[in-house]
Amino acid sequence: MIAPPSAVPPYWTRLGSFFLYPLSIEPLLACAAFGLLSALATMLFTPADLLLELLIFIATLRHGYRVLERTARGHLDDSPAFDAAAGGGKYRPYKQLVVIAVGLTICAYVAAIAGYQLATVLFVLFALVLPANVMVLAVTDDLGESMSPGHLWALMHGIGRPYLGLCACLLLLTSSSGGLLKLLMPIVPQALVGLLAGFFGAYFILVMFRLMGYALYQYHDTVGLAVDIDFERQTTIGVAEDPVKRRAAQTAALLKEGRYEAAISLARAELVEQPGDLAGNLRLHRLLLAVPGQEKAMLAHAIGWLPGLLQAGRTHQAIEVIEAIWQQQADYLPAQGSCILPLAEAFLETRRPQGAARLIKGFDRRFPGHADTASIYVLGARLLIEHQRDEAQARRVLAAIRAHYPETPAAAEAARLNELLDRLAATPAV
Repeated sequence: MIAPPSAVPPYWTRLGSFFLYPLSIEPLLACAAFGLLSALATMLFTPADLLLELLIFIATLRHGYRVLERTARGHLDDSPAFDAAAGGGKYRPYKQLVVIAVGLTICAYVAAIAGYQLATVLFVLFALVLPANVMVLAVTDDLGESMSPGHLWALMHGIGRPYLGLCACLLLLTSSSGGLLKLLMPIVPQALVGLLAGFFGAYFILVMFRLMGYALYQYHDTVGLAVDIDFERQTTIGVAEDPVKRRAAQTAALLKEGRYEAAISLARAELVEQPGDLAGNLRLHRLLLAVPGQEKAMLAHAIGWLPGLLQAGRTHQAIEVIEAIWQQQADYLPAQGSCILPLAEAFLETRRPQGAARLIKGFDRRFPGHADTASIYVLGARLLIEHQRDEAQARRVLAAIRAHYPETPAAAEAARLNELLDRLAATPAV
């Protein structure tokens, strides 16, 4: 396996660290709590014990998703800071159960219609796709996107062949809890079996989610994931005197105490000192998203921050910000014409054609004579070709570009797209 062009060490060189992660303070306490609850479940009668076991499983998955997302964003220091700020995602375990139920239902239906051999092949494919589904769900919290073949293929293709190695590691970890418990059964008192089963189950789930989060972080450039901490900064994160880490810890403490306004004020104070700081702006943005009643403040901050993100080339984080804005103000469009093209291109690159179309609609009327108009038309033609399958309208747009902007790079791109359409039209239908 060949490492991608990134400073992040490959996940297969750090396997030992994933097994050590649940032994740090916060995850260890969580595993112990799940173990105790599992022991309690063994003392209850059916169906109360089954219900409690289900709740334990959901709580473990929820904690695992927080670990996965936090790791994928670049927080490798094992600190629980800002876990409390992650107010979203509480329904991810239920969405995950829906995905599993849909997959198994399809497999069962295929088995009934076409036989068990085809169903077995389909089940293996489902098992291979499931880690990608978990990773997409962790960073988007969107059930539809996590089940979209396009999004799943983009992530698997972005990781490449190491994705198969990741699946193999996860398969081994899936059976590790039961295997370890089976080895210990002869020497462990019966009264402790439930406790150990819950502890080991939670332990290996956290190992798997940490591994998937790190794999996402390793390939964040190729899969288009915005991270909070680049790997180059990792060596400085652990310095106790680092004011950024100190403020993060202070904010986390305030959130755990329920002092949301104080946490927001602290984040704003940080931006007064360093208004262009990416991590500080991202921290404030996510705080305002997580805290109820801060919708107007989130809008004001996000709208003001968006141009700076684009100027810094942080288009993928700009997508996250403008989608948050659209949740509160559906008709919002950036006031600066120079923001539209890079943002629309980023939407198209990340397979969000609806967002790209939403941004460029009426661009020529809103910004008459703008230098990006011809390129916007080319992008509109691409949308018509690639996502709306309207080749006739695309040809009209391409012809208009070549007629009105003959000396621009956009005209050359329009000619290339038109030639592509001609070749596709000349290709016999299969």
